Amino acid sequence: MARRSKEETAAEFAPESVSRPNAKAFAEIAAKSKSFRPAREVLRRVRAVPTIFPHVDWKLRVGGWPIDRIAMIHGESGFGKTTFLHGLGLSFLRRGHIYAPIDAEHTTPAPWLEELLGSYVDDPRLIASRPESYEQAVDDVERIAEGVAEARKKGDIPPETTCLFGVDSIGKLTPQNILERMKKHAAEHEKGSIDGFSGAAGMIRAAMNKAWLDRLVPLMSRTGCAIAFIAREAKDKNATADDRKYGRDWVTTGGASLYYDASLDIRIAHAKMIHESEGTEGYKSPVVGELHVVEIHKTKVSAREREVETSWFSTSNGRLTPPGFDRARDLMMLGLQLEVIALRGSWLSFGGHRWQGKNKFLEKAKPEVLDAIEAACRKKFGHEVRADVVGGT
Repeated sequence: MARRSKEETAAEFAPESVSRPNAKAFAEIAAKSKSFRPAREVLRRVRAVPTIFPHVDWKLRVGGWPIDRIAMIHGESGFGKTTFLHGLGLSFLRRGHIYAPIDAEHTTPAPWLEELLGSYVDDPRLIASRPESYEQAVDDVERIAEGVAEARKKGDIPPETTCLFGVDSIGKLTPQNILERMKKHAAEHEKGSIDGFSGAAGMIRAAMNKAWLDRLVPLMSRTGCAIAFIAREAKDKNATADDRKYGRDWVTTGGASLYYDASLDIRIAHAKMIHESEGTEGYKSPVVGELHVVEIHKTKVSAREREVETSWFSTSNGRLTPPGFDRARDLMMLGLQLEVIALRGSWLSFGGHRWQGKNKFLEKAKPEVLDAIEAACRKKFGHEVRADVVGGT
């Protein structure tokens, strides 16, 4: 950004059309600094990329997944954390952005990614990494983020192009020479911890996470990118009886800084297996998918109606709808909730189309009809959105 004169800065702080006492004096004070600018220039609106999870977008109340910042995703093993992350990645790819998953656990199989991402698995904007060390991941993220910003500046890529980094998981990034660090750290403390080094491993990782997050916050803001960390959960030793009763007896690992520096704290939980037939007797019918709960525990991007906002998304095993993300089911559920889809008896209707039964809708609703339903749903909750959409349609 070009350096402006004091007069230009003052004019922005005190436009002639607005009469405020001593406006010129205040503008001249601000112009003396190197970093202060008019608030509307510095504190911009939230920018977000609409996702394939419209119900999540609604509950986030910014119309999509916010960029320029950090997010944390956690939950019990096998409940859909990585699936949700790849769904966000697919959303970015569909909008013309870059998705850069970091497979620190070295477990993501190519066929599964093909099932989730479809043809986008061969898109040049999908880049992946399996770093050999924590330090390599730090360096690679910084290089890619700066590269995106530089390419935008040169005009090599569209001006709103962003990148979503997804770290799966933060606990599996291994620092270089960690054994030597643990020995040095343990020599300064009393022994007796589970790792045999006075808990040095966890302390070192937490300290490194804090140092990286201190760099990531301005990096994401400056380059217009976003990063999401998958974190593990552990049982909370101090959980109360009520915590255990209501499923709140957990804590996240990786250090407190991961929570405090994240704009979003998202927990993925299991809701139920989806059966071909509904109702009590339906549980005897074949399983066709799974319903995942998305709990929004913290958000720095919008107001909340309750302490924990709850959303969901569905996946299919391919028996009733194509395998992977079950877009038809998600839109059917959201459409019924927002009364975009009418339900009379067993008949569903939308825009002159009718289906007898929910399964018929799932099997027969065409992509263009689903597009229209999604547009109608987003229009319905559009008045709550306080963000700028980033990327194409």
